[in-house]
Amino acid sequence: METPRPGLRSATVVIVIGTTMLAVFGLVMLYGANSATEAAGVLSRQAVALLLGLLGAGLVWMAPYDWLKRGAPLAYLVAIGLLITVLASGREINGARRWIEAGGFRFQPSDFAKLAVLLALASYCAWVGTRIATFKHGILAPAALVGAVSGLVFFEPDWGTSLIITGVSAVVLLVAGVRRRHIILPALLGVVAVGVAVYLNPLRNDRLYSWLHLEQTKETVGYQAWQARIALGAGGWLGVGFDRSSQRAFVPERYTDFIFAIIGEEFGFAGSLVLMGMFAAIFRSGMVVARHAPDTFGTLLATGISVLIGGQALCNMAVVSSALPNKGLTLPFISQGGSNLMMMLICVGVLLRIARAAEERVELADEPLTLFDHLPPMPARS
Repeated sequence: METPRPGLRSATVVIVIGTTMLAVFGLVMLYGANSATEAAGVLSRQAVALLLGLLGAGLVWMAPYDWLKRGAPLAYLVAIGLLITVLASGREINGARRWIEAGGFRFQPSDFAKLAVLLALASYCAWVGTRIATFKHGILAPAALVGAVSGLVFFEPDWGTSLIITGVSAVVLLVAGVRRRHIILPALLGVVAVGVAVYLNPLRNDRLYSWLHLEQTKETVGYQAWQARIALGAGGWLGVGFDRSSQRAFVPERYTDFIFAIIGEEFGFAGSLVLMGMFAAIFRSGMVVARHAPDTFGTLLATGISVLIGGQALCNMAVVSSALPNKGLTLPFISQGGSNLMMMLICVGVLLRIARAAEERVELADEPLTLFDHLPPMPARS
């Protein structure tokens, strides 16, 4: 049996150390970004989410590898149920229904939905095999699978998360073997649909206009992006120093979506590059895990998780630096948000479980493992 390359173990070390450093750094930044009266409460909630996320990641790492495939259909159905529940009776904040509250605990189902979609999509693609190259099995069926979740998230409304789910799913499908020419038409239709939705939505329309004309709207719609730009510029090359940010009094959402602005001010361009390098290292290591995964399911799942973490981090930093319009995405492991932190850590646990399976070269059992495995095998292509 083939022995995994040494790079696999190095990748797992990078993932563990990088994630730990980012999560601890997030706690430190949240302490500095909040006022003295708020810091204790924010830190305690984030610390609890961190512990729960680590517990979840540990449980995933210890669980049998085939449970990931067995649990994919259930996770997907639970995600659909939670998203329907949040639309029907979730708490509305700032005109959006994204949270379920129970006993003082707040959870955002869309964070769980990201992982659930990747599990279901990886399971489906592994079952379909080479038939993924056909339009029916490579585009129509996955579009229904992903579209159901992405659509529910879109109507919360949470456009940023919906686009992330769709984009990451498209990458997984391309890796699985979907023909590029098959994906061009759906991609164009998606761009047109988003464009029409932005045009018909006054809030998003204003955000897009503000992004294109930031200086003209810096006192109104573009205030947040303008203050973030000032913070990044004030940081210079080396930053003003930890807990010395002057812009944290002016940057809205400074501890959630726009915490990167405070990081840029306090640690400068050099510190921002180090942060980007850490996310890049985790992404690259996740792709190493994908390359060594014991089966197609593991390869696609590890790819999706790696792109999810790296892509969300990239989009967040691009929004804060005004390279992209405001989408309301958090910075993984760092931004305040318990459900997001927990699910990102669990995603890392899944990555490490795939790496462990690759090292052990797990021999999967012959009995059906997923909902798709109970169906008749796909006919060979003629």
